[in-house]
Amino acid sequence: MAKHTSRLRQRLAQLGELHQRQIGLLLQEQGPLIRGSFGSRARLCGEPNCRCTRGERHESKYLAASDAGRMRQVHVPVSDEVQVKDGAERYRGFREARSRLAEVAKEELAVVDQLGDSLRKPYPPDDPLPPPRRRGRTPKGGRRVGR
Repeated sequence: MAKHTSRLRQRLAQLGELHQRQIGLLLQEQGPLIRGSFGSRARLCGEPNCRCTRGERHESKYLAASDAGRMRQVHVPVSDEVQVKDGAERYRGFREARSRLAEVAKEELAVVDQLGDSLRKPYPPDDPLPPPRRRGRTPKGGRRVGR
């Protein structure tokens, strides 16, 4: 038991350090964060004498994000391209760090539960207390399970 408990404590300490690193990454972000994906598309304009008829398509930049379940796209002017691209990349990084933090927290709680189980000792040792009975209404059928 002591060896297993020691490993659980070590794992919990490791997860705590990882948790702190993720918090640090989130706190370092200064923004601005721009929700959405930055992209570009090449298109034909349809003018018969335009360069796009010879294969040199018109390229435009856009930001796409979901809004109320629908994908919305907005044109990004050349003057804002760098700012929007950087903001969208920072947003993606922020969300990834948040996701990793949630995974670490979930694992931390699982290890805490395992540690608690490994430290628990029944009392009295020869005749431990029975598990608590279910409270509330009796289910249809008349009898509670476990009685």
